[in-house]
Amino acid sequence: MTRLHLIRHGQASLGSQDYDRLSPLGIRQSEILGEYLAALELKFDAIYSGEMERQTDTAALVMEKICGRGDRQQLVIRPDFNEYDAHTIVRLQIPTMIREDPQIANALERLVTDGKALKMVFVRAMTAWVSGKWNAPEVETWPQYVDRVRTGIATVVQENSPGSDVAVFTSGGAICVAMLLALGLSAEQCILLALQTINTGVSVFHYSDGELSLSCFNSRAHLDLRKDPTLITYR
Repeated sequence: MTRLHLIRHGQASLGSQDYDRLSPLGIRQSEILGEYLAALELKFDAIYSGEMERQTDTAALVMEKICGRGDRQQLVIRPDFNEYDAHTIVRLQIPTMIREDPQIANALERLVTDGKALKMVFVRAMTAWVSGKWNAPEVETWPQYVDRVRTGIATVVQENSPGSDVAVFTSGGAICVAMLLALGLSAEQCILLALQTINTGVSVFHYSDGELSLSCFNSRAHLDLRKDPTLITYR
């Protein structure tokens, strides 16, 4: 049995010109996770990441705490664990969404500051995408995305011996695909679940005999121990 620890990146920089950067809070969240894992003396046999900056930077900050400067394990980059292109998926659907519901125009003006507005726009656009009712040539389809993450998980398992503990630094979408594979969730359930994934939350899956099973979803113990609600973020 291989244990896969799927870890969501720290808070990114929503509202800035470069979303794919850890915010100062995202850096702190990542450091706290690293300190927590170091205190547990948890040793990973291998550490993987998608290639996005927010994913690799989270991995590097955690590795600094658990491996030390002189004993840093090699980080294996696998694009299979990149997030779907939510920005493009939403952007290309905006004209249609506004025609169908004029309230969307008002919600778009409040995306950065209003969580309800962000949820309204995100769920509307992503539901159309996962259902197959909307696709664009420049965007991978939902089945293609699921297959990509499934391939990444299978590759990680193949590259590590049974009994290994493997960390994978990724994003909410990939974690929800793992939930789909383990629990048989619908695509629509995955989109709603993605909104609940916490920055630096840890989900643990067991892989044995070709089957993926869930052990722990979205653990935030490392943040809760600090008794600071501002550390709990979802973007």
